[in-house]
Amino acid sequence: MKNCLIAGIPIRTYFQNHKEIVGIYKRYLNYLESNGFLVIFLTINNATYLISKLDCLILIGGGDINPLLYNKIDKKINFDDQLDALEYKCIEYMTKNNKPILGICRGLQILNVYFGGSLKEIPANHCGPHLIFKGLESKTTNSFHHQCIDQLAKNFHLVSQSKDMVIEEIEDNKRMIYAVQYHPEINYDLSVLNYFKSYFK
Repeated sequence: MKNCLIAGIPIRTYFQNHKEIVGIYKRYLNYLESNGFLVIFLTINNATYLISKLDCLILIGGGDINPLLYNKIDKKINFDDQLDALEYKCIEYMTKNNKPILGICRGLQILNVYFGGSLKEIPANHCGPHLIFKGLESKTTNSFHHQCIDQLAKNFHLVSQSKDMVIEEIEDNKRMIYAVQYHPEINYDLSVLNYFKSYFK
């Protein structure tokens, strides 16, 4: 494995004081760049030119996905069609070129939708610290989302889930895709990055 892996992250648009700001939360940079990743921000305009330089793609948390992408109508959801299009474009390139993808929160959701799965509202009282289970093993993690996987796309297998049956981790080993519903960057869960790095060995 290279000493430093070049990771592309599609940027988000945030609205603050009536201004549009693009970027990502610094906690993602701290988590990734202190653990062997060099981050490149991807936009709808530069992705075509930069994506071939990447070792991997990391899809992070953010707003909701357009429900029409998984054949539902939900007027309560605020979505960003440009971000959906950018992430679809990046997923298509990486899978066609056999490069690994890591999904975090929304990242897990967009991956599941891209490959034909769907989403739903999370069960009541799911948010906050909670246990997830992988076979006989368990660990405490977090939840800051209001949606989760409904129908799991056929290419993925379920790795772990919570007691209330929310799917927390999925994997497509053939395509080197690993995704988690929780936020490992918040509690600095290095097991997620260590597992993802195994794709490069």
